[in-house]
Amino acid sequence: MTRKKAFSVAAAAMVTLVLVLAAGCGGENGGAAGGEEKPALSGTLNLSGSTTVLPLAQEAAEMFMDENPRVTVNVQGGGSSVGISNVAEGVVDIGNASRDLQDEEKNLGLVDHKIALDVIAVIVHKDVPVDDLTAAQVKDIFTGKITNWKDLGGPNQAIKVVVRDEASGTREMFDEKALEKEKPVAGAIECNSNGIVRQTVSSTPFSIGYISLGYLDNSVKALKYEGVTANKENAVKGSYPLSRYLHMFTKGEASGLARAFLDFVLSERFQNEVVAREYIPVNQI
Repeated sequence: MTRKKAFSVAAAAMVTLVLVLAAGCGGENGGAAGGEEKPALSGTLNLSGSTTVLPLAQEAAEMFMDENPRVTVNVQGGGSSVGISNVAEGVVDIGNASRDLQDEEKNLGLVDHKIALDVIAVIVHKDVPVDDLTAAQVKDIFTGKITNWKDLGGPNQAIKVVVRDEASGTREMFDEKALEKEKPVAGAIECNSNGIVRQTVSSTPFSIGYISLGYLDNSVKALKYEGVTANKENAVKGSYPLSRYLHMFTKGEASGLARAFLDFVLSERFQNEVVAREYIPVNQI
């Protein structure tokens, strides 16, 4: 009698388990196991704004469209102010900017999506016996007012200035923050990538240049700027002046296609494969 009762309880438990498993296999929408698929994205997404963000946005658009062939993503430049005003007025879905919102823009209902941290390190050839420069000294070197290392406590050697090309977002930020929008000295060596700047400085005695932090290695020497070391920690807490976030703004919370695109830009794949080439990925902050 006891064994018979035990068998009945076990059978009932087995039936219950089967019913639970069957319900679970049905999925949220009652579909077959493993058959849940996301609906295909379609439509058009428009972006405009910062020329610094432009290359990132264009590459993201191409990769996103490859993954979603029924989607069209249009990306235009125009500058940060254009991107912010365009998204605020509904002209575009996403406004790209390489600066924070200004006071008069903070009541426009925009939502900030930070996509990268841009940090610039001032570098010199490893033989230069200088470790720290003030902001004023950096500006005077790159604008041609200081031309010899002896004026900075170094040897009697002419300073060779290396800068990025005018299309560079790194150049844009350096000119704005370090040079206060003055032009670099005539005759400076122009390079079209961070890697070439690093290579040029490392192989040119008594030279000075600047690169994005992600390109810093032991082939060159990074200088302190205003006594602060160029690193991720100092940039994040705001104590290192030559840094800024890159942004994508939406009008209100992002939804639909804009949300899907932003999720892609912030994905581990895009951050690590594309953003990390020149900037600090936000997933590492």
